[in-house]
Amino acid sequence: MPEKTDTTVVDFTRAAGKHRHQRLNDEKDAKAEAMRQRFAAALPDKARPVNDYLNKKRAKKKR
Repeated sequence: MPEKTDTTVVDFTRAAGKHRHQRLNDEKDAKAEAMRQRFAAALPDKARPVNDYLNKKRAKKKR
């Protein structure tokens, strides 16, 4: 590991960009999991309620 000196500078915009994709993906997964739980409680007999809902939403946007 390089020795820390006064010339060692961390560019926070670059460092944040490294992890942004992972953070956004984790947030999206958490949101989808919350939706799955809500749909499972409301529609227990449907096989894929979240996918059906999202596909319907996308199809509506494309019109």
